Amino acid sequence: MARVVVVGGGFAGMSAAARLAKLRHDVTLLEAGHELGGRLRGHTIDGRTWQLSPDTVTLPGVLRDLFRKSGRPIERVVDLVHTAGRRHVFADKSVLDLPMGSRAEQHDAVVEALGTDDWSTWVDGLSDAWDVLRRTMIDRVVDDPDVLDRPARKTLAVRRSLARLARKDFSDDRLRAIVLDDVRLDGHRPAGTPAFVAVRHYVERSFGRWRVEGGLPALADALTTRLEERKVDVRTQHRAHEVEMTSGRVTGVVTQDEKLDADVVVWCAPTWPAPIPDPPGIPAIPASRTLITLDEAAPDLPLDLFAHADPPVLAWSDGSPQWTLAHHNAEDPVIALARVGVDVRDHVVDRHDLSPSDLVRLGHWGWTWQGWTTVFDRPGVGRDQRFDGTLFMAGAHAHPGGTIEEIGSATAAIAEAIGPAPR
Repeated sequence: MARVVVVGGGFAGMSAAARLAKLRHDVTLLEAGHELGGRLRGHTIDGRTWQLSPDTVTLPGVLRDLFRKSGRPIERVVDLVHTAGRRHVFADKSVLDLPMGSRAEQHDAVVEALGTDDWSTWVDGLSDAWDVLRRTMIDRVVDDPDVLDRPARKTLAVRRSLARLARKDFSDDRLRAIVLDDVRLDGHRPAGTPAFVAVRHYVERSFGRWRVEGGLPALADALTTRLEERKVDVRTQHRAHEVEMTSGRVTGVVTQDEKLDADVVVWCAPTWPAPIPDPPGIPAIPASRTLITLDEAAPDLPLDLFAHADPPVLAWSDGSPQWTLAHHNAEDPVIALARVGVDVRDHVVDRHDLSPSDLVRLGHWGWTWQGWTTVFDRPGVGRDQRFDGTLFMAGAHAHPGGTIEEIGSATAAIAEAIGPAPR
């Protein structure tokens, strides 16, 4: 049995701790705040709660695997509900309701709304890239940049940028907007973002988008219960800031009050532990968030809405009157929505604006793409293996990314790399 210390009580830390405890390790989870859940809990102001990131997932199998391999199946704890997809509204006020999880339905919707069949053929072509990424970069701990050999790099067309892909592959500006606008809102330049990032559209079409019944706080509650069942030693209000090193191995974690010995540390907190050198990347600057509450007379809107205006606005809700608008702050996002026919101006009863700097203070938002090799500069890839399997990284700040499914894939790979405790 290894002594494992997991730092950070968000989704990354909770999922890592649950998996490793089920593998019979002695797991301690440290969380700086007063409760577990991190961003799953949302952002609460005056008793109202908003999710700062979309609350749907594209790979429900990641959550199913997490619960199955840490105890009871997810279906016995919380329900996963398939969503209707996403509504795209364009500057010319054309509307595309894009289904997720069905090639045929998605093909028909695009042809009917936009009058082109380019989309389905293009998404079909992403299948090989997804297979390479899944096998080499997502379903395993990446300990060697050579994992992407020449054939893999050729399949991924690693030197091709997302901007070039959109320019060459589409003649319809609306399809280009679907591919580029969400990347811009995530804080990346399409010219510096590798084209293989577009596999997200293949994943959405193949697996659909799913919502946890009761929202992400329900997922946080379910994982809190799972940690209790697995007898994880959970210590809230314990802020870790340093790892102890002995002969090139991590041997413990230092908090404001104590030092905990450890055979393995899984660092899931957005802060960076001393004395580990800072990663070389540039942190991504997230889009601003405008948090609004709509009255009962507001128009009936889909829960996932992307207005490809100038500037673009991504809006989502969990079914409550609370809506989150992600935007670049170039124009009031409520007015930008009205210009493309989504007018809720007279129905806003509460509003709060969060700037990029406000969001950065709340946590890490990943790393800006600076070409395809950026993937090897992220924590959790390659360089962290120099600690001889005693330090792993997972979370929004780590490989492969900050979505729930990406984080869940990372902690699954970490648990497999550590393996079960000897009987």
